[in-house]
Amino acid sequence: MNSFLDKLKKIDKKDDNKLIILSIIVAVVMWTFVTTSTNPTANRTFRNVPLIIQNQDKLEDNGYTIVSKDEASTVSVKLTGSRNNLIGLDQTDIQASINVANVKEGINSLDVNIDTPTGIYVDHVDPKSVNLNIQRIVSKSMPVNIVIDDKLKDGKLVELNEQRPKEIKISGPESIINKVDRIEAHIDDAEYLDGKIHNVNINVLDKGGKPVEGVDLDHKDINLSFLVYETKKLKVELKVRGEVEEGYQATLKNLSPDQIVVKGQGQSLKNVTKISTFPVNLANIKASKSGEVNLDLPEGVEVYDGDPVINYKIEVTKKDNSENE
Repeated sequence: MNSFLDKLKKIDKKDDNKLIILSIIVAVVMWTFVTTSTNPTANRTFRNVPLIIQNQDKLEDNGYTIVSKDEASTVSVKLTGSRNNLIGLDQTDIQASINVANVKEGINSLDVNIDTPTGIYVDHVDPKSVNLNIQRIVSKSMPVNIVIDDKLKDGKLVELNEQRPKEIKISGPESIINKVDRIEAHIDDAEYLDGKIHNVNINVLDKGGKPVEGVDLDHKDINLSFLVYETKKLKVELKVRGEVEEGYQATLKNLSPDQIVVKGQGQSLKNVTKISTFPVNLANIKASKSGEVNLDLPEGVEVYDGDPVINYKIEVTKKDNSENE
């Protein structure tokens, strides 16, 4: 009898264990049913998520820069997660980026990385990667050419008086710097010719005279001042002093040049009609004489182009006795 009761107790214990396991399974199923019914898994797509370029400063510190990249500046991201999490998600919670820390010179294809909050998973990204053209940064110094409009020089001589700086350092991607042919400052307004110092913008140009974009300059303008002169073409007069030896006569055979272009500021040329030389001494000579003599220029007057020196030749001959009879 006792052995029979013991067997019944064992059967009851086995059934209890089965009931416990069954209860747990039912509970899990019910919990899953409830949670999936009230907060199911869902998908959501975010478009126009800004694409960030990470470590661009590190790239430039290494002497390289991004010349061009695919047109995509935003991406579309399809995310998976619980409905509640997705409903509360804002586009600012998603970060799309490419990392340029370790790229090499040339064309690089970089995967787009997506960072999302915990419990949100990336299902799809469009585009998945972005192509970048990486080039070396180069620098060089170039002189600044001053270009003065012809209309400002009509009847005048315009000379550069002061220029700071005379050279500009340019830097940028190698392919762009190789396009640069010259740097110019254009003078197209008479206000620049008042003798004062002016700030003048400069232009970086290619061989065809078109602006070259994407160039960094150590100066974006230069300081300039000009001197403006009037010019005149005048006859040269040779001056002499003293008398040749008695019985001889002097004749000017050559004066080169016999005309000269001079320049002067303001009214300095107004009343000047000729330019004389310093006197050539003919006292007591009885032979021909040639050489150089300086011009005796009025105050404020200079030779436009060349030296203020004239070549002369004076022929000295005996007088014809018949002339003295």
